[in-house]
Amino acid sequence: MSFEYHNELKWSGEHRGILSTGNDKPDILVATPPEFGGHTGLISPEDLFVGSMNVCFMTTFLAFAKKANITPLSYESIAVGYLEKVNGKNVFTRIVVKPVIKTDADSDVLLALIERVEEYSIVLNSMKTVVEVDAKIDVVK
Repeated sequence: MSFEYHNELKWSGEHRGILSTGNDKPDILVATPPEFGGHTGLISPEDLFVGSMNVCFMTTFLAFAKKANITPLSYESIAVGYLEKVNGKNVFTRIVVKPVIKTDADSDVLLALIERVEEYSIVLNSMKTVVEVDAKIDVVK
């Protein structure tokens, strides 16, 4: 099995560009972040990196929940990426993702699903950055 994901990037001046994936998806205005001489108010590659992991974690969780016949009442998460200088290079040393899941299912079942997400998330498995998960399960009966 093999899939391809394409995008196009066009420079729009200074440290900005327009990222497009084509089809009917919206373009994303991107830029170097201010801390590296870029612009405020635009999405940076660093934002996309951390966000990609956060989105993949959620969508993988939802896929596993669906297979387990569980429909979460809500899902929200915060992800924080830690960019540090290591051996003279800026790298993300870790990302902490903090999902908050409201459910009427058993919390142990949800925690087992989260462990599966950690094992099977495509983006997480493609990164060398350490990902820490601090999940909160809010069971509503």
